[in-house]
Amino acid sequence: MSTPRSEQTEQLYAQYRRQFDQVRETQRLLGEISCTVSAPRNTVSVTVGHGGVVKDIAFPTGAYKNMAPRELTAALLDTLRKAQDQATHAAAELLAPSLPEGVDAHKLFSGKLDLQELMSAEPRPGTDSGDRAKSGE
Repeated sequence: MSTPRSEQTEQLYAQYRRQFDQVRETQRLLGEISCTVSAPRNTVSVTVGHGGVVKDIAFPTGAYKNMAPRELTAALLDTLRKAQDQATHAAAELLAPSLPEGVDAHKLFSGKLDLQELMSAEPRPGTDSGDRAKSGE
């Protein structure tokens, strides 16, 4: 015969396993992010993964041969930024459902979210674990 405490423990363990499996799947999906962007005239093509990590840079045509070095550099950097933006967007879309309510995943991943805005300047009564312990919860 199982006790209510052992049933609760089993439920908590099952919940933990589900969350663990979800985290593992999310991590796998993040690792699969791959975004490729091509510059105008196919001068350069850039592929990046999660975190903006460059996976590939290709020159699919000979168009780059007719470009001044600065022009080619500008095309490469612009294409790289666009690919990184797409990868950041993909990661934000993937993780948005798991973030707390009110947290904009796109702002978070682009570095435009002020984390201090999510917190009040003063702790609210009853939200600190010490407050719960004192009240006997």
